[in-house]
Amino acid sequence: MAMKKTLALVFSLLLLLTGSVWGQDKVRAVGTAAVHGEKTDAARDKALDNALRNAVEEKAGVMVTGVTEVQDFQVKMDQILSESRGFVKNYRVLEEGRRGREYRVVIEAEVETGRLRDRMEALQLLMVRKEKPRLLLLFQGKGKAEATAEAVLTRVLMAEGFKLVDYTPQGGEGISAAVFRADRKAVASLARTSGAEVIILLALEDTPRSFKMGEIEVKSHEISLAHKIVNGDTGEVIASGVRTQKGDFKETVEAVSTRVGREIRDAVIQQWTSEVTNVVTIRLHVEGLKGYRDVDELNEALREGIKGLKQIYQRSYSRGEVEMDLEVRGTTRGVAEDLSVIRAGGRSLHVVEMTASRIAAVLRD
Repeated sequence: MAMKKTLALVFSLLLLLTGSVWGQDKVRAVGTAAVHGEKTDAARDKALDNALRNAVEEKAGVMVTGVTEVQDFQVKMDQILSESRGFVKNYRVLEEGRRGREYRVVIEAEVETGRLRDRMEALQLLMVRKEKPRLLLLFQGKGKAEATAEAVLTRVLMAEGFKLVDYTPQGGEGISAAVFRADRKAVASLARTSGAEVIILLALEDTPRSFKMGEIEVKSHEISLAHKIVNGDTGEVIASGVRTQKGDFKETVEAVSTRVGREIRDAVIQQWTSEVTNVVTIRLHVEGLKGYRDVDELNEALREGIKGLKQIYQRSYSRGEVEMDLEVRGTTRGVAEDLSVIRAGGRSLHVVEMTASRIAAVLRD
């Protein structure tokens, strides 16, 4: 009997993980969120996020609940969602509205579990859910090869629906070397200045080659294009790689740039999909603490007041300022809304700055 249950569960998981073969299912799902004050727009966004996740969970649930007495169901569900990269291809709102201190959204969603990059519609929806983050391409050099590569990368990424930032430093001082070393503070500063959430650092190397075929000298180029994808808010490296190819100068630069553009696309999509369907890390910086003892009160207030909070990691403390990472199942905007009504040690927490994955706040009397 136990063997039959195990086989049934394995078969169900295989169905889920190969969802692109089996197509899509329309799922009706409900999402709710608390309304803080009169901020119904923020509550609606959180309720919609909740409904979209519930839609994915429901499809996964149908595939595993046929097996009776499955232990730690929610833990297994979280693992399944993490591994299957479940996502919603499209959806429509059937009904919505405020009921007392709660906002409720009912949706009909088309759920897919295939590879996100194969679905342009899903990519567009993903960008909407991520509030259309902007990318900035930065080359270390400014030669002919870099100009050609930038044109190709721009074309590849824009064709996929990515929004690119055209940024020129003020005063003609150029980009600091610290940015190209992926220094966290330098990258974060550039991200705030340029308005980009994702920084793509690129280094192109052109090595001329020549050899003789009889009396004829043949010239070629070895083109290497290295890339590093950095989260502009946190300075964390999302992915990196390098591609090398030999051949005619222009054709080789274009070919290598096209391959790198697709690798960037895939890496960013994979990261965003993970953030939308799983736990996301949000960097929180809080000022105004009167002493280290306030950190404990703040931690307790955060655990009680932030919905979907999984874990808190304190990164640093100095002179009344604390830096921490919050692992949350939700959005940065939703966390900011929760923070705005939190009180720690009898004082209020005021959000003063918010980006895609970073929030700055101040404790005030």
